[in-house]
Order: sequence, then C-alpha cells, then structure tokens
Amino acid sequence: METAEHETIKETICKKLREWFGASLSEYPSSGHELDVFAVTPDGISIGVEIIWTPTENNFLRCLNLIQQSDARVKIVIANPKIISNPKYLREFAKVAIAQRKKGVLIHGELVDGRKILEDPKFVETEVKSITYDLVQKVSYEHVEKAVEVSLPEIPKPDEVKEYLIPNLFPVVSYPSKIFSAPTSVRTEPEVFRVLGNEVSAYPFILKNKRIYTFHDLRDTSSPFRPIISVEDITEENVAEWLKDGQKRNDLIRLLNLALRIYCMKRNMYYDKKHKRYFCLLREDGKDYTFTWRVRGKRVIAKKHHDRRGNLLYCMHYAASLRFMFLNNQLFSKIEPTITFTSDGRQPLHSNRIMSLLSKRLPKQFNDTYLKLVMFWAKYLSRLDVILSIPAGEQTVEIRTVPIEIPISVGIAKEDSRNDV
Repeated sequence: METAEHETIKETICKKLREWFGASLSEYPSSGHELDVFAVTPDGISIGVEIIWTPTENNFLRCLNLIQQSDARVKIVIANPKIISNPKYLREFAKVAIAQRKKGVLIHGELVDGRKILEDPKFVETEVKSITYDLVQKVSYEHVEKAVEVSLPEIPKPDEVKEYLIPNLFPVVSYPSKIFSAPTSVRTEPEVFRVLGNEVSAYPFILKNKRIYTFHDLRDTSSPFRPIISVEDITEENVAEWLKDGQKRNDLIRLLNLALRIYCMKRNMYYDKKHKRYFCLLREDGKDYTFTWRVRGKRVIAKKHHDRRGNLLYCMHYAASLRFMFLNNQLFSKIEPTITFTSDGRQPLHSNRIMSLLSKRLPKQFNDTYLKLVMFWAKYLSRLDVILSIPAGEQTVEIRTVPIEIPISVGIAKEDSRNDV
C-alpha cells in the first residue's frame, strides 16, 4: 500500500517528465517489473524512476531489485530522508549504482531527497530537472558522438573497459540564422559609441569592408544603428551561407563572442582584455559574492582579502576563458576555468603578482576537480537552467549546460571498486 507522500511524488515526477520529454507512463512494466514512473524521450531514451518511501529493509531491498531488473536506459531513485540518512542503505545503493554503471546503465549516483520534492517546487525545476537532463544528455551523446580513434602501443595493453572523455565543450543547440549589414561611414568601434552612445552596447556588431554587421534587424525603424547606416542598402544574409566561407565563419564566431561578452557583463562579470578572460565581480555593495549552484553547494566567487589591520590586500575572483568554436561543422562553447586577482575588485594585478598568488592558492587540479569547475561555470552562466540562452539582437544563442562526452573503449579496470571507500 503506497503512502500519500509516495503517490504525490509519483504524480509530480510523472507530470514533469511528460512536460520535459513529451511522454510518460506511471507504473510501466519495465522488463516485467513495475516501476513507479517510466518515460521515453522523442529520441527513444527510456527513463525509469523508482520511489522508495517506506523505510523498512525488506521494502528497500525489494525496490533495489526492481531497479536492477528494469531495462530503462536512465535510472533515478527518489527516497525517504530516513533512508538517505541510513549508512547501511546508502552502501547498498552505492553497490547497485556501480554495478549498473558497469553494465552501461546511466543511474544517478545519489538518492534524491523525496521530502524536498514534496516541499519545494523549485527543487524539482532545478535539481531534479538538471539530474534528469544530464543523464539523458550522456546517453544521447553515446549514440550521436563518433568514438575517438586512438593509436595505442601494443605493450602495455590497456584495459578494455567502457570509459568517457568529458571535454570542456558544450554543444550549441541553436544560434542566429540571419545576419544584417548596411554601409556606414563610421570606421572604428570607439567612433560608433561616440556617435550613438552606450545604447548600442547591448548589440554585438563588427565593422568590415565599410559596412556594419550585426544580428540585429537593421530594417527596424527603431534600430539604434539607423543614424550611421545607409538604410537604402540593408542586406539580410543567411548564416548557413557564411558557414561555407572560412573568413565569414570567423566573423560569425566574432559576433557570437561579442554577444557572449554582453551577456556576461549582465551576469555581474568583467572582461579582462589583456588576459582574454572573464571574472566575477564583488556584489554591488562591495561585499563578497557567494553563489549557490546546487544542493549544499556554495562557492564564494569574489572575495576580499585583508591583512591583520583590516587593510585590503587584494580580491580573489573566479575567472574563465569563454568562447565559441567550430569542430567538424558543429558549434560549441568552450569553458576554461581559473582564478584571478585584482587590487580593488576590478583592476587586475600585475601578471607576476597573479602568478605568485596562483601558485600558492590553486590546488592540484585533477580531472574531477577541473570538471566540477567547468560544470559550475555552466550553471552560473545559465542561472541553474539546463539551457544557457544568450540574446543576439532579436535572435538567441542556446547552449546545453551538459558537456559532450566522447566514448572510448580503454581505461582502468576495476577503477570504481578502488574508489569505493
């Protein structure tokens, strides 16, 4: 007999999976076993959700067995907080998760707190949605991405196991389809701002061949560029045609990077032209800036450091190199995280001083640490959404906040068991 809480969680998840992926069925018989919620994405990726609410050992083990027998490609387990707080149950679940992953099943490695689903709708729209999209994205790229061919020496022979390379590249799912241009007598960007004022700072543009190019529709009579262009010769071009020309493709990247810069400035970030990177600023009141990016996950991304007398020594900032790039005709956003230092919260320190502070403060960044920083930046830029949407004139650039994964067939055997401590 299911409890009222169990039923409510099941109805909530069923409704959300239908909303996010277009179809869901509750209590679907997966491989002959009845899961609480089962959904299939338009790409045919099956999602199974099991809710474990009654905190008895018999019920917990029965539900774990159902999860293992299910043929769902993506699996998520939601549990009663009493179960999550039980170390014995957590160890059993961890064993199941490792076993499932070795079989190629994408299962979320932690039990999701069902109480938060009941009490906090925002938790469902941020944390649960992000978990689900992340797992589905991983399965999607397993089908779509081409395996990387690597020439390996015969000796020593690597273990033949299923592994994934996770680069710091995020797929762009849509970007502007039109570029507008018009003749102009203005030749430099500073002159554009001198004539038109700061209003045009919200629109990416480039000057080339005595024309101005932008994603903004110059035919609009309210366009801020109207005073400096010849309205009789406005041209609309398809981006698809630009992609066929190497130079125009570079110009497209330049426009996209300018749109990204404008967006970052609105996200309380500053662009360091000398080092070609963005960094997070202090709060408007001058206090340290703390950002919560996941449950129990907070980071101080801009912080003042004082001496013993209270004098400001320097400010430390989370920073990153952010840019667009094409690989095999597919557009990606690349994130390269680091930290930087300023004298007053905005003015970068001298490069030698920055390097000295970095050498003392940056820990050895192993793959998992670096990946967490990459993921943090994706969540910060997107405001915790699964899609980062960047305005580009009246058009938008949309980026998935889950990095691509490249499947390879070599790795370290039994690595999971060695890390299972």
